[in-house]
Amino acid sequence: MSNQMNTITFDLPLFNSINEGPMKQEQYAVPVELELSAGEHLFTSTPMIIGTFFDFKIYGHISIPYSYDPEMHYITICGPESTSKEQLAIHTSLEQHTKLSSQHVNNSANATSVVPNMWTDFIDNTSVVKQAYQTAIRQAIDALVNELLDAGVQGVIQTGPAPFVTPDNYQDYKSMFLPEKIDVEQPSLDDLQEVQNSVKSTYHGTITWTLNYAFANIIGSTHDPKPSGYSSWIKLWNAKCHSGFYPTHCSSYNYEDGHTPFSCNTTDFVGGHVIPGQTAGKVTTGGTAYIFPICKRHNGNDNIYMSSRYNPKGVVLHNYNQ
Repeated sequence: MSNQMNTITFDLPLFNSINEGPMKQEQYAVPVELELSAGEHLFTSTPMIIGTFFDFKIYGHISIPYSYDPEMHYITICGPESTSKEQLAIHTSLEQHTKLSSQHVNNSANATSVVPNMWTDFIDNTSVVKQAYQTAIRQAIDALVNELLDAGVQGVIQTGPAPFVTPDNYQDYKSMFLPEKIDVEQPSLDDLQEVQNSVKSTYHGTITWTLNYAFANIIGSTHDPKPSGYSSWIKLWNAKCHSGFYPTHCSSYNYEDGHTPFSCNTTDFVGGHVIPGQTAGKVTTGGTAYIFPICKRHNGNDNIYMSSRYNPKGVVLHNYNQ
């Protein structure tokens, strides 16, 4: 792996060994080179021979749509839950024949379709192979995030779908994302859809920060509802960033401003609204906020800054409405 000038290069493990019927595939890593210039990009690797199907060579390559923010040093990719057309994809073909090809993404909704052929038919009807490609994509996303952070990128955003608003969690989401809306005892379908639209425009996905990344509190976010049910801020973080589990450490465990000692609350955490940097501040309407699990001592002190020591993955909120 290297990071020189305006590019990052590394080898991404992608193709695992498969030996199933007429298909034999070897284990390969794909050379990746990502340009670090502002805006949206698409990296496509060079097709390489990865195996055989009957007597035909299987060629494979990867495509990675991404965007780069040079001011924040963030790269944005689609996360594993995304159904966007911009998903990371594995492409395979027989003898590089355009009509004997297949595209593999983690979520098929909205994905570019390919013409059915004997190769796609074999994959779709061979569960071992189909699952192997799904697993390879998820592993590639995880490996990609780690490689980018190791190369010096400060944060990797993974976009994803917003949570669903239901009658059970309506009040919490309304308080979070649309506090000016008049309270109703029983929300109508129009009420549910209005709040859903607000959540959809605000929830952007997750971000993974590099180790020791400095961040501070957002001033003025204390009006948020107390943790209750799935849709509290800490519950949202649990579900999107920690496989549904409650955190075991404050994200800035025993750290503030580089001074020691600092003692965190060990079990009582909140989903803290934070921003990058060493100074707490307000976020204007329409700005970006981040949710990380922090102890109440950190959350209640706007005169210090924190450091990403544990739980490097947090929630990204766009169009923040304070």
